Amino acid sequence: MALDVQQIPSAKFTSANESVDFYNNTLSSILDLHAPVKTQTVPFSRSAPWFTSDLRNKKAAGRVLERRVAKTGFTVHRLAYQEHQKAYSKSHTKAWSQFYCNIINTSPGNSKQLLSTINHLLKPQTPSHTDTTEEQCNNFIIFRKKVNTIRSLLSSSPALSIPTANPLPEIFQPVCCFPKISQ
Repeated sequence: MALDVQQIPSAKFTSANESVDFYNNTLSSILDLHAPVKTQTVPFSRSAPWFTSDLRNKKAAGRVLERRVAKTGFTVHRLAYQEHQKAYSKSHTKAWSQFYCNIINTSPGNSKQLLSTINHLLKPQTPSHTDTTEEQCNNFIIFRKKVNTIRSLLSSSPALSIPTANPLPEIFQPVCCFPKISQ
């Protein structure tokens, strides 16, 4: 890129505008050559059918208040944020309730739709569990090794004696003395 910038031809211009335009166009073409513009599409996850534009606006306003609380830390801003979150929660519940009430009320003769809606409300889908992979097992083994290392360091370090008014009963044992649980 530096070589391309050094090879920009020198030219005589009659005005400053011509010089600026030439400079901008030349640098833009060099930049496009070395770092072309890449576009990336962002997938839009389908929002819930009962999530209205009013809720979307309230959620955005809540994020603004949340950032303000984080920035200033003022009690007034924190209280405003908490009140807004309560109002948003009520609006959220109301929109959800209205959506499902509308489905139930508009399909009195459609028992399939009615039963499907009630089933959806009473038995929400559970997340599918992924099968255990070797990588997950290895990560767990690494975690167990770290825990064992910490336990051995704790048990090998000299215990600090802290005088207490009421000594602990003898039935308490340190965590490292608990028996390991196996399946």
